[in-house]
Amino acid sequence: MRLKDFVKKYILFSPVALTVISALVVGGLLLVADLKPHVDNDFFFSGDSPQFKSEEKIAEMFPQYSQIIISAKGDIYSETYLRRIEQLTKELMSLDHITGVKSLIDGPGDADTAIKSPLWKRLLVSDDEGSSNIIVFLEDVPAEEIIPKLENAVWYFNAPYFELKIAGVAYVVELIRRNLVRDLIVFSSAAFIIFAIVIFVIFKSFRILIGTLVTCVDACVITLVVSQLLKAKIGILTANLFTIVFVLTLSHIVFITNNWRRIKSEGGRDSYQAARLAARQTFKASFWCMVTTLLGFVSLVFVQAAPLQELGVSGSVGAFIAIVIAYTVYPLFLCSVKSTHRRVPNVAKNKTVFVGHYMWAAVVVAFTAGFCIPGLQKIDTDPSLFEYFKKGGELRNGLEYIDRNGGSSPLNLVISDFYDEKLNTSDAYKRLWELQMEFEKDPDAGSVISLPVLLAEGKRNPFAFFITLEGLLRIMEDPKYDRIANTFVTKDRRHAHFFLRMRETQRTVPRLEVVERIKNAVYKHNFKPQMVGGVYVLQGELSKMVAISLVAGLVKLVMLFMIIAYVISRSIKTTLAMVGCLSVIPVCMMGIIGHFKIPLDIISAPAANVAIGMGIDSMIHMVVTMKRYLSEENSFWQAWQRARMELWQPIVSSMCIIGAGFGIFAFSMFPPNQRFGMAVVFGTILAAPVALFVLPSVVGPWFYRD
Repeated sequence: MRLKDFVKKYILFSPVALTVISALVVGGLLLVADLKPHVDNDFFFSGDSPQFKSEEKIAEMFPQYSQIIISAKGDIYSETYLRRIEQLTKELMSLDHITGVKSLIDGPGDADTAIKSPLWKRLLVSDDEGSSNIIVFLEDVPAEEIIPKLENAVWYFNAPYFELKIAGVAYVVELIRRNLVRDLIVFSSAAFIIFAIVIFVIFKSFRILIGTLVTCVDACVITLVVSQLLKAKIGILTANLFTIVFVLTLSHIVFITNNWRRIKSEGGRDSYQAARLAARQTFKASFWCMVTTLLGFVSLVFVQAAPLQELGVSGSVGAFIAIVIAYTVYPLFLCSVKSTHRRVPNVAKNKTVFVGHYMWAAVVVAFTAGFCIPGLQKIDTDPSLFEYFKKGGELRNGLEYIDRNGGSSPLNLVISDFYDEKLNTSDAYKRLWELQMEFEKDPDAGSVISLPVLLAEGKRNPFAFFITLEGLLRIMEDPKYDRIANTFVTKDRRHAHFFLRMRETQRTVPRLEVVERIKNAVYKHNFKPQMVGGVYVLQGELSKMVAISLVAGLVKLVMLFMIIAYVISRSIKTTLAMVGCLSVIPVCMMGIIGHFKIPLDIISAPAANVAIGMGIDSMIHMVVTMKRYLSEENSFWQAWQRARMELWQPIVSSMCIIGAGFGIFAFSMFPPNQRFGMAVVFGTILAAPVALFVLPSVVGPWFYRD
């Protein structure tokens, strides 16, 4: 036997050899890949974005430290309570990466003193005086290094009469990271198993099953490695990249397999010839599907939000690698498959449910879209961070309690005098107090700590009457008082810092509207807002970008699809019909989300793109197949009928496989992944009938006469 024949028989066309080779390659790549999700405190924006630079500038002007708030619920005036506070404070101070702790003990000394203090009352005592706060200052280290130790301490001291709850950006970020890790492992594995079962049920071939799984896993792993070489980490959005790339690859495979079965059933060709011809016939439609998906992801690369950038880079890589692997690896498995379960469809003899005009389908879809359109105005693209956790759960209840009693989301506001005067004068102090009071009346603001509060605390000293405001500030710049003045006023006394803990539970308008209201209050008291930062405003900016990128991305995708549809169909009427049918998918998806008031967070928002990708695939394959049959038929409508008869199985198969795989996310304990999975399932289920029934019904009888 010649070497060429040996390689072809025992390596290239051997499922066992191909599987072993793929396993070795995948194993080697996994050794160099970092599969750990990275969710840091500054994961909102890229380092070169204006929002991130503004945040850094505020930190340079006013020293800031990452904080964790521990709420201790109980009788704050009892000796038992204070003793417990003292013990917990000492325990926290002994932990690594904790730079300081402020509590009733390590601060005012007791609850009575704290209540009378302008500073400690706002910082440590809850609005209902039913709990006090322990403020923990952290080093600049990953949250996963310190949060578990802090949780152990809280668990140890927690008691019915001393109920402890934790909040803070670092804590929320760590919880999000844990949920992503858990779902990445558990639900990606479960989805893989579900994909495998459904694939086998549909294709009824172990060799096709093995070939599909090997090809999809190869594409996923290579995408992860290449993405990391391009500096795209596994983050808050790319944690679901494995499932997304698996689906992109699977879409190509389903249509290749369908054409391969049709060619085999016609006879006259062996598996090798059938595989080559199937790949050649399918590639044109697959290529244009890839181009549309690729450019859709590329548009996200230029968004300033870091999570969307990472998804843009990784998704672009995945879209390209999916088609390359699908057309190089998978056909080799098909070459070894001997049997087929497919007969040539005959429209004239087989009057099945897939033969007919079905104009009623277009009418039903049109009415459905009309019902969903009003829901587009109700979409909540600015949900609170609490929506990342299960409603009614103990964890979320604790976060909401802290939020109601003083706020939980930091907002940093830097102001200056409207006429650039110094802020250490009696007039400035009076106006600063008035601004402080107005902030505290704002329903969305909780605890507010600022320069006037600091000065009011200093004035409580019996001898403060003889000291000027500038003198008080210089005293509080001393290391003896932790240089606390530097946190709220600059050396030249021209810029002051307000630290607000904003409430999320009762917010009824977008965050950025709240921020504008706060800025207007600053102008009202003859000050100028110089900079605004903190997680609160970053979340608002991120939500705004998600909304803009969602709308702009979908519009660009539809416009791009219009161009590609015309290139494929060479018909303006067919192009308009394809674009109209495609637009139904996001309208219905987003409309339902709006009507049912489902939060559209940054993780669940890309679901529309995934679902639209499936709709694009189905429609492009339908049109390409119709044109192939049009050369054999005298009737334009008959060509559509034959295309539908040929493609109903792969389109429905894709719907079942993807629906089953993403449906597993409904059982996730992480609400954003639940919303992402169910949105994809809904969009995919909608895309199949639109491609099979609505598109031919609109194009055929309305635009053409037989």
